[in-house]
Amino acid sequence: MKTLVTTLAAAAMLAVLAPAASAQNVSEVDVTARAPTQVRIEWAGRPKAAVKREVHVAAGTVCRNAVVNRDLEVGDLRWCSRKSEAKALKRYAALLQHAGYASSTPAIVLSAR
Repeated sequence: MKTLVTTLAAAAMLAVLAPAASAQNVSEVDVTARAPTQVRIEWAGRPKAAVKREVHVAAGTVCRNAVVNRDLEVGDLRWCSRKSEAKALKRYAALLQHAGYASSTPAIVLSAR
């Protein structure tokens, strides 16, 4: 008897939920595969030389990805890489000088934009 009551309750629940589920529409989703044009570098507690090397590599990566995404012309790759690296290193130097602010900002973000 208990099984019959459970089965009837489940059937009643499905009858109520079924119309709601069928009322949903499926729409097309536009997904664009894009290479990341932003990199976050954790610098707190790391040697300056290691951070600078990582910034150099990251600047090249974000700018190459911008070229792949067609956000940047191939001829602008070197300019973008140098500019991104210079901006990130300038921010890094400023963070090192201001110890109080630096503790609240444990990372620098490089971006091709």
